[in-house]
Amino acid sequence: MQFYSKKQNNVSLKPSTLDSLENGVPLLGYVDDQEPPPVSSKPSFPLEDHHQESSKLLCIGKVLHLLELPLYLPRRLTIPVVSEEKWSKPFAVASVSLSPILLTTLFNTQRQKKFGSSGNLVSYFAAGLVGIVLGNLAFVNTNSSSPPKKWLFPWLAGGFLMSVTWTYIIAEELVSLLVSMGYILGIDPSVLGLTLLAWGNSVGDLITNVAMAVNGGPDGAQVAISGCYAGPMFNTLLGLGVSFVISAWDSYPSSYVIPGDGSLYETLGFLMAGLVWALVVLPWKGMKLDSVLGVGLLCIYLCFLVLRLCRAVGGGFGL
Repeated sequence: MQFYSKKQNNVSLKPSTLDSLENGVPLLGYVDDQEPPPVSSKPSFPLEDHHQESSKLLCIGKVLHLLELPLYLPRRLTIPVVSEEKWSKPFAVASVSLSPILLTTLFNTQRQKKFGSSGNLVSYFAAGLVGIVLGNLAFVNTNSSSPPKKWLFPWLAGGFLMSVTWTYIIAEELVSLLVSMGYILGIDPSVLGLTLLAWGNSVGDLITNVAMAVNGGPDGAQVAISGCYAGPMFNTLLGLGVSFVISAWDSYPSSYVIPGDGSLYETLGFLMAGLVWALVVLPWKGMKLDSVLGVGLLCIYLCFLVLRLCRAVGGGFGL
């Protein structure tokens, strides 16, 4: 709609004005030289068509908002937000009041696998009490016009914690959905994990790194390369480290046993091959990026993907 309006406004401009726009001359420079063009009494485009198109876009926006509401409202009610653009005191009070209940629900669903349902009522009562206290504190110490200026760290820490919680919830649902799709379509879930889950999880980093390398100036490529390796390093070291600590803690005093999987060694081997290739090529080329590094990394990944897909498909056919 905005592009359409701009197009119609450009059509209604005088030729001299269009020439000034194309030549990069500011329009305000002509204010003192000549009189402004007379305003036509007739519109440059039909108002009825414009209103009809606006009403259609408005209806489409309302439908999309209704479809998004079941996914947006629970997150909005449990994630504290203190930005100027999205500040809302009712949502802020509700988020700090409902966040302990959501965390308790998630903890109880994980704990039932081992400890059963005993003690759930006590934990929910404690979470509700904590939520009431936090809600009252937020209601008294905030105003409706602007977010709080003091004690921002608890708000930001709570928002970060609840964002990570929702990421964990969505990731679990996504993995369950991939497993279900594998059973329904007769596809090995590991194949879906190697393709859809892996690509979907990495496409955001891909877009960010490419944009940084292209538009980031002289240091853009260096920042992009650092991000390419720093992101997976964070996921591998911190993600696996925290997960293993929690799993071992739950299994204590017994040991936490990782199920045996021969493909894990293949994955680690190809990962080491990619790191070694970059470690060899970059000093060899004087730390200058060229097609040799990219082609080599693509070949390593394609060999890994083809090997895993052939192994998964061959296992499905009993080969």
